[in-house]
Amino acid sequence: MVKVIGANADELAQRDELEFRDEATQHIAEMNRLLDEIATQGPQDSLLEDFRRHGHELQGAGRSFGYPVLTMIAHRLGTYLDDMNEWQARSQADLQTFVDKLGEMLERRTQPVDEEIASIVRALPSIINQSFSENDVEIRNVEILLVTPARAVAKLIAQQIKACGFRVTTLADPVEALAMTLRLRPDMVLTSQVMSGLNGVDLLRALKAIEVTEKIPGAVLTSQDLAAAAFSRLPEGTAIIRTGGNFADDFAKVVTQYGLG
Repeated sequence: MVKVIGANADELAQRDELEFRDEATQHIAEMNRLLDEIATQGPQDSLLEDFRRHGHELQGAGRSFGYPVLTMIAHRLGTYLDDMNEWQARSQADLQTFVDKLGEMLERRTQPVDEEIASIVRALPSIINQSFSENDVEIRNVEILLVTPARAVAKLIAQQIKACGFRVTTLADPVEALAMTLRLRPDMVLTSQVMSGLNGVDLLRALKAIEVTEKIPGAVLTSQDLAAAAFSRLPEGTAIIRTGGNFADDFAKVVTQYGLG
C-alpha cells in the first residue's frame, strides 16, 4: 500500500509540474505576443497592463512550484515596469530580454543554484533613475535589498538610492527577504526596524547567523531615538539610518563605511 501511495504521489507531482510548465509557457507566449503588438501599435496602457499581469502570474507560479529563478526574474520585471516613467528607445529590447530569460530558465532541465541565480538576476535590465542621464549619474553594479512594509516609504527611499546610481530590490515581507538574500546575494540589506513577524533587527541577526549571508552588510531604518533599547540587539557593525531629512547624510556615510561607492 505504501508503494502504491508513493507511486501516486510521484504521478501527481509530475502532472502538477507538467501543468505548471504548460501554464508558464502560455504566459511567456502571451508576453511575446504583447511585445509584438507594442512594437506595431505603441506602448498602450492596456497592452502594458496585460504584459504586467502575465509576469505577475509567473512570479506566483514560480514560487508555488519551486522555480525561484522564475519568481526572481518576474519580480525584477515588475520593478522595472514600476520604475518606467515613460517609454524609451531601449524599453522594447529590455522587456524582450526579461521574456527571453524567463523562457530560457523554464526550458532548463535543472534549475540554477543560488550563486547562478544571483548572477542571472543582476544581469537583467534595470532603470536606475530616468530623471537623470547616464552622464549625470554613475551607474554602479551595486545591489541593495530594501525591506519595508510601508509602500510610501519604500518608494521614496528607493528613489533616493537609485538617484545615487544603485540598483534596488524592494520587498515588504521579511521572511521573503530572507529567502531573497540567500539567492540574490545583495551588496547590502537595508530594512525597517518595525515589521510584523520578524522585525528588522531579527532579520539582520538571522542573516548574520547564516554562513552564505553573514558577510553581507546590513543597515536598519528607523525614525526612533538612536538610543532605543532595540538597537542593543543589532549585530556588530550594523549601520543605523534615520528616515526623513537625515536619510541622505546617513546613507552617504553607510556607502562610505561599506565601500559601496
